[in-house]
Amino acid sequence: MTAKQSSLSDIDRPFNHIKFLFSLRPTRMKLGLENISRLLELLGKPHKRFPSILVAGTNGKGSVTTFISSIMKSAGFEVGTFYSPHLVRVNERIRVNGEEIPSRDLDRIIGTLRKYRRRAPFTFFEGLVAAAAVYFDEMNVDAAVFEVGLGGRLDATRLVDAVLTVITGISLDHTEHLGPTRSRILKEKLGIVRAGVPLVANLSTKRLSSEAGRYCRKVRAPYHDLRSEVSWKIRSMELRGMSIDMETPMRRYPALGTKMIGEHQARNLATAIRAVEILSSEASKADGVVARRLDEYRRDRSGKGSSMQKRTNKSRSERTKLWKKLDQEGNIAAGVSKAFLPGRFQVLQGRPIIILDVSHNEEGLIASLETLKKVAGKGRKSIVFGVLEHKRVGLFPEKAVKVADEIAVASFKDRRSTDPLVLKSLFEEATERSKARRPLIQSFSSLREALENVRGRMNEEDVLLVLGSHVVVEEAVRYL
Repeated sequence: MTAKQSSLSDIDRPFNHIKFLFSLRPTRMKLGLENISRLLELLGKPHKRFPSILVAGTNGKGSVTTFISSIMKSAGFEVGTFYSPHLVRVNERIRVNGEEIPSRDLDRIIGTLRKYRRRAPFTFFEGLVAAAAVYFDEMNVDAAVFEVGLGGRLDATRLVDAVLTVITGISLDHTEHLGPTRSRILKEKLGIVRAGVPLVANLSTKRLSSEAGRYCRKVRAPYHDLRSEVSWKIRSMELRGMSIDMETPMRRYPALGTKMIGEHQARNLATAIRAVEILSSEASKADGVVARRLDEYRRDRSGKGSSMQKRTNKSRSERTKLWKKLDQEGNIAAGVSKAFLPGRFQVLQGRPIIILDVSHNEEGLIASLETLKKVAGKGRKSIVFGVLEHKRVGLFPEKAVKVADEIAVASFKDRRSTDPLVLKSLFEEATERSKARRPLIQSFSSLREALENVRGRMNEEDVLLVLGSHVVVEEAVRYL
């Protein structure tokens, strides 16, 4: 789903409540549900007034969230989407039908939350989750898709009324909070699962899948192992899109076209399609979780206060028909073709070719490299890279020196930025171990300096990949 910036989403205006929200950004992560539970209770439980899809995982959460939201929109849903984190504007985190929440609405809602702060203190992230719930309720959404922040068991998004849960994959990331092994991390993410609600999981090993299956049986949640239920093959992949053949237990999908490219995006797409198929099936069954819940959401939802156009509340029969047609092939193909999320191997217009990617851990960084290898062409390949100091880059340096002709490592405007000299030494050591290639490796004290240096030597056919984190890409776009 392509994000649309609202005409009212410019936060350069003096929106004091949004400014207050940013003052809550912590220096350390806070996990727990007590305060956000109390806050949502005081607000009248807006998170329980619409059905939600909850998407957790180490990598791919944002992409799966985007694919599902875009398919739902193509099927006629008024769909809310919550993302974490944002890339440029905080408004990006809360969207209805792809359009960001206007700043005056976000400011108004945060102002309401502040009235309860003595009774229910909240963090930056908790405030945004609560604001999303309030806004989606005001906008009479038919459903919402929530990207989980960190983990799952203690994440604020876990409180939404989920009719489907998704785990996009497990890798070693945020180990200081989630545990040192994939099994421990999976256990935390399985905290989003609940009785009677299906889980779709894209897990890379039989062991992890078996662990997820055992947990689901324990809590009596239907379990769908993506790898055993869906097969796919990439037909073609180019810089600005790819075509995929896919087969699920429901049907075959020939030549699905998407702007989001890479082997990892094929897996994300498979996860999203299987998710919407199961949602539609659950709506068609009299005892399915969607069918059981539809009556529970009947109420007066006037949408008072929102500056955007009000949506009318659909009847029970209208909502049932909407869910049942969700998995129609035409809706899926249309939604997939329109889905787009900035910063996911995003190719900018013009020449030379510049690509932005927010990958920030070993698995994501290597996936970005693999995609670069397949679509870059014959020109020189350069990488500008920065990363937060607590992130594990693993084998990325060894893989990168075999792909890139030039690597520029840089510091960026975040106190957690890794020292570029430390990064440079990692790539130099990797070069020594790889005798086949010796790319140019340079370090820079600023991202701007690195970009200007590399771009100054690029020809039209050359490719520049900027990656390392949301923070790196956010800063880089200012200089491109």
